[in-house]
Amino acid sequence: MAANALAALHTVHESVDTYSRVPGARHPGAAKLIAYWRDVIQRDGVFAIGRHIPARPIAALLQNIVISEPSQDGADMRIRLAGNFARRRFGGDISGAHLSDLFPAGDFCHHLEASFEAIATGSPMVFDSCLKRGQVVELHSEVVLLPIADRDGISPLVLVGMFSFDN
Repeated sequence: MAANALAALHTVHESVDTYSRVPGARHPGAAKLIAYWRDVIQRDGVFAIGRHIPARPIAALLQNIVISEPSQDGADMRIRLAGNFARRRFGGDISGAHLSDLFPAGDFCHHLEASFEAIATGSPMVFDSCLKRGQVVELHSEVVLLPIADRDGISPLVLVGMFSFDN
């Protein structure tokens, strides 16, 4: 990872990010992503990279998407693909990074547990996220976790949609 990306990641660590699970999507982009995922699951039984993403119905949302995969031992998740929203959030390209590289311990545990819960339940999860530095809100967003499969249709991945309420 480049030095400027590491500096940006350190800055993120000085902020406080709070997460609250919410019953459903409020952001229009998040709602559209979940609706597309549900349509695919209902029609094909699985949502897989290469077959269902990238796709025209959600082309405008690709900038908001991160795809991660569990490590062999299940102790971390590796970012396989990250759109522009993640670059903005973390100050650079995070593709290839691990969740443990991106978040302080408490946030890392939350993200890892939520990712594995989405995989285990096969259901979408939606969180309200508020990144603050002191009393200043730096980023208010909605985060969607969707269980998906790799190209083989079997190996589990997590599609994360991050949608800002600030723009």
